Amino acid sequence: MLKLFSGNRTIVLLLLPVFLLLFHFLNYYNQFYTSSYIDIGLWTVFLGVGKMSTFWSAGFLVLLNAVILNVVFNRSNFFDRITYLIAPCYVVLMSFFECAYFLNGVLISHTLFALILQQLFDLGQNDNRKSSIFNVLCLAGVMATFVPVFLLAIPLFFVVIRLIRPLEIRDIFIGVIAASLPFLYYFSAVYVFDGNPSFSLFDFNMTSGLKGDSFVLLGILSISSIMGFSSFLSQWQKSSIRTKRQFQMLICLFLCFLVISVFYVLSFQHIEFFSLLLLPLCLLIPFAFRSQSIGMTTSSAFYLLLVFSVMKFFIF
Repeated sequence: MLKLFSGNRTIVLLLLPVFLLLFHFLNYYNQFYTSSYIDIGLWTVFLGVGKMSTFWSAGFLVLLNAVILNVVFNRSNFFDRITYLIAPCYVVLMSFFECAYFLNGVLISHTLFALILQQLFDLGQNDNRKSSIFNVLCLAGVMATFVPVFLLAIPLFFVVIRLIRPLEIRDIFIGVIAASLPFLYYFSAVYVFDGNPSFSLFDFNMTSGLKGDSFVLLGILSISSIMGFSSFLSQWQKSSIRTKRQFQMLICLFLCFLVISVFYVLSFQHIEFFSLLLLPLCLLIPFAFRSQSIGMTTSSAFYLLLVFSVMKFFIF
């Protein structure tokens, strides 16, 4: 199966909906992940969605995110040919998180973060376009409306942009305005619809806390991180300056979301924020598949992970 996705045939992406339908069917049949309350951040008071609609919406967003990440990887020319390994890795790893089965702010943030990565990877050292900075910070602001704690991460995006290209005062001014726009729309909606503004920086409601597979999931993320980062570092000397800067950018984003995830799992026993680590991680895992030292081990680990992603519905 990995040979199919490592090729350049786009038709293999049609297998992703099959995986998603399988995971959703097993979850529905076994009632493994259940959700009675949908938290989409500041917009919860405005958007009323039924449980069935969140089911289909969540599956669509997971598929969309996988495709966007694959596009980002291929457009960055990390490999000498097109590959589709990123998409199945994201879909399989996401199957371990509740947010992949019901629409919520974290999953929506995945989509927004994937679009941010697309904008960041398109930036060049001599790129003076202000539109990219505006898009990145505006999307970051929208993320913060769906998961308010991401408001603390907005300054980080100025840092990662600075890793790729110089920043001017005008760039920072444009970025601040762009990040403020989503909140302007939110408070305008509160005023127009006579709503009750609700803003809590750290509060995020998930109906299920830690499950039996949570510690296994943390182990999977740890091993995947080691494989992804170590395999890329082994090619550091042969990488271009642009690729090295993009790698530094991924490290900054990974560490930022790791801090937020650890805070939530220790304070509220919510593990969903660890899912955000998959976006930068899935851009590095393909290097492990092509590594001469751990390539075979990585492939074997992926097949074991695929089997366990199905078996967990019956074990725990």
